[in-house]
Amino acid sequence: MLLNTINAEWIKLRSTKSFYWTTALIVLFGIGWAMLMGFANGYAFQQALDDQDAGTIASLGDPADLFDASNGVSGLGLFGIMIVIIQAVILVTGEYGNGTAKLAALAAPKRWQMPAAKVIVYGVISATVFFVMSIVSIGLTRLMADAQLDDTSLTEGLSMSADGAWSVVLLMTLAAVLIVMISIGVGYILRRTAGAVALLLLWALLLEDLVGMIPKVGDWVTPYLPFKNLNAGIYQSALDDAPWGIGGSVIYFVVWAVIIYVAGVVVLRRRDV
Repeated sequence: MLLNTINAEWIKLRSTKSFYWTTALIVLFGIGWAMLMGFANGYAFQQALDDQDAGTIASLGDPADLFDASNGVSGLGLFGIMIVIIQAVILVTGEYGNGTAKLAALAAPKRWQMPAAKVIVYGVISATVFFVMSIVSIGLTRLMADAQLDDTSLTEGLSMSADGAWSVVLLMTLAAVLIVMISIGVGYILRRTAGAVALLLLWALLLEDLVGMIPKVGDWVTPYLPFKNLNAGIYQSALDDAPWGIGGSVIYFVVWAVIIYVAGVVVLRRRDV
């Protein structure tokens, strides 16, 4: 039964040291980056105001955009997602590395239950961590920014009562689940930790930017790159020339996540574990 597989997956996960330190890193980077960004942006903006430096103020941008909930969760969007990728991949490839994949398959004769249990268990955990840390990060960003600014009304966008704040939190939570799905799918396709992690990190951090720099092709293909669309959803900024808005970008990434996850399940079922 799926419930038994889920329970077995939870036992394996909580007995793995990497689960604890990766979760701790998400919390650490979320808090550290939020405090750093709040302090840096608040300090820079106040200095520009004190110096009456119109050029610097203009370069920093509108305070409503600078002190916004989406900027408050930028640490999770950058570092947190990378850490989730690594841990989710290890959930799959670790079994192949230590030779327990066949035992797991024997315990779950219906192969689809193995990846489903991993997505459910780690997806729920990641979603919970990201949900809580998104709220904490937004609050800490405002706290640090307010400490530098004379006019604390500038940071009203860094409040859970601000327009769009809950949307940012919920989208970040959804992103955690979708990243888990993609990572587990790629893990089953490649079955090697180094290869799967390298592919996903390069894809998320570098490859899409490089593709966007290709003359002529880059402008056309950028609106259809999955991680570009994910960021458009998280940071509430529609992609230029995309045939859909922010909501469409989120749906587009969901489709990619489902396709890659299903591809991983299909590869698992066709292989002899």
